[in-house]
Amino acid sequence: MFKISDLQSQEASLRGLKARSRLILFFLIIISLAGVIQIVKLTVIDQENYVTESEKNRIIRVPVYPARGLIGLAKDNKLIVENIVAQQLTINSKSTTDIASTIVDIQKTIGIPEEVVRTFYKVLSSNPRNRNITLMDDLTEEQVAKYLVNKERWPSSNLEAYLKRYVIDNSLFSHVVGYTGAISSQEREDDEEYRYSINSRLGKSGIEKTFENELRGKVGYRTVEVDVHGKEVRELEKVLPSKAKNIFLSLDQELQELARKGLRGRRGAVVAIDPNNGLVKVLVSSPDFNPNIFNETAKGDLRSLSFDTNAPFFNRAISGNYPPASTLKPFLGLLGLESEIISWSTEIKDEGFFQIQDEGRKYRGWKEEGHGIVDLNKAIIESSDVYFYELASKTTVDQIHSFLKPFGFGQKTGIQLTGEGDGVLPSRNWKLGRTGDSWFVGDTINLGIGQGYITTTPLQLAVAVSVLATRGKAYKPNIVEKVDTTFIEPELLYQIEIKEERNWKKLEESMISVIRSWNGTAHNIYNPEDFLIAGKTGTAQIKSLTEENLTVQEEYENVRKDIMNRDHAIFVGYGPVPNPNLTVVVVVENGESGSAVAAPIAKLIIDRYQKLQESDV
Repeated sequence: MFKISDLQSQEASLRGLKARSRLILFFLIIISLAGVIQIVKLTVIDQENYVTESEKNRIIRVPVYPARGLIGLAKDNKLIVENIVAQQLTINSKSTTDIASTIVDIQKTIGIPEEVVRTFYKVLSSNPRNRNITLMDDLTEEQVAKYLVNKERWPSSNLEAYLKRYVIDNSLFSHVVGYTGAISSQEREDDEEYRYSINSRLGKSGIEKTFENELRGKVGYRTVEVDVHGKEVRELEKVLPSKAKNIFLSLDQELQELARKGLRGRRGAVVAIDPNNGLVKVLVSSPDFNPNIFNETAKGDLRSLSFDTNAPFFNRAISGNYPPASTLKPFLGLLGLESEIISWSTEIKDEGFFQIQDEGRKYRGWKEEGHGIVDLNKAIIESSDVYFYELASKTTVDQIHSFLKPFGFGQKTGIQLTGEGDGVLPSRNWKLGRTGDSWFVGDTINLGIGQGYITTTPLQLAVAVSVLATRGKAYKPNIVEKVDTTFIEPELLYQIEIKEERNWKKLEESMISVIRSWNGTAHNIYNPEDFLIAGKTGTAQIKSLTEENLTVQEEYENVRKDIMNRDHAIFVGYGPVPNPNLTVVVVVENGESGSAVAAPIAKLIIDRYQKLQESDV
């Protein structure tokens, strides 16, 4: 029989158990209630927020880029730069959990070079937020076929058609049209408005760079729904991109080819412009290069080109600095006339050298025995150094600087190309800042024959000579004639007024005689049946001749043994007189003779242009 004490003990235990059960039940109810509240919050109260986040994951906005604008020639609308279709393989880095395995499989299957894969990983690591990253550009037909057969194995990959830049005539217009290249991170940051993609290419030099905004158009976009692998399910919205603009150049292809052929691969430049409006008809820098290597539409060794001592990427036509040499003499002759230091009848005796006050250093002329009695007309025709030594000795560097500056010396022309040089129009302050030395009379004497510190670019020289052709007007050189159908209006840079208008004509007559007269330095190109040309030769010294115990010829024979020390050959001219429509400047580095090497090229271009003009009528 149970004792009463045992019953009481069991009853107490049961009451404790019930109390604990109620406590546990209470906690279970609280927890369950909290769960219900959270479920209600997630599914009802915060539903809109989570639906929005979900939509962001599956609905994306894809930029739509317009086709890059074309580049052609305004003369006949012929294209010289176009777009060609190619195939690229992209990877959606956000839709694959094992990107390394995917890349290895694709690489083995379709054949992707190891260096291409390394580039992919480099881009991926530097741009982790980008979804679609190009694995390989320009797939071959065989690679495309292999991919299409096996694409189901790589749901995060995609084959996309894209456009590549192609310069039709390869190197003929290389320094003008330039090339495109992959965009850098800095370039993307600098232009947030356009939203370049990580795979974008943009202009790096030439017209491609200068007119990047016009050639790229404006970005559109597509709003699309994608699945977990990043594959498009459907398009929800589309805003079309704005069409890019086409650029048309003023260059004449036949003249461009003629100039390039005339240089024969030698270092140098040819520039031809219409003096009446500034339109550039020829702009050749030699040696040149194939822009398609940069555009990745042609094979080539960029490294060897970069280390080529002839500097094929350097645009000598707008950036090369050359002493103008004797081509500066007509301008200095005009300075002497305007300053009334000389007249057309002022004569000197040229004995082959000049000395200040008949003592000190001898400044020797190119003709050992001298030119005899010389006036300004004869000094230009025969290119008497001594005449211009003496003229310069009667002026100051301040006068020369002030007179030449309005012709455009020492300043950019403003042509629509990057990298244009200023040239050097020296002054007292310039020399002091550059060398720490004062200006000496000898420096001014050297300026008299276009030597010493003064340098000019071929384009700059062409603009200056055009002022002589137009008798005072200088137009800004334009290499782009129209954008789409809108023509670019000529821009008058400056107009030079002189005291005696007849001096323009007399100066032109002297320059005509440089070619037409038997004693002219460019008489070798004269043909009475051809168009009349006004011109001036120049021979720019690279190494000074200072050995007075040797003749000029003897000393130069030693100098010329090193090809790089040989004189530059220069010719400037315009025609046909009396109504010139073309100014031409030719520079052949280390070509030695302006008359024998440079002048024939200029004459061919001017003569051919007239025949082209006649055929267009």
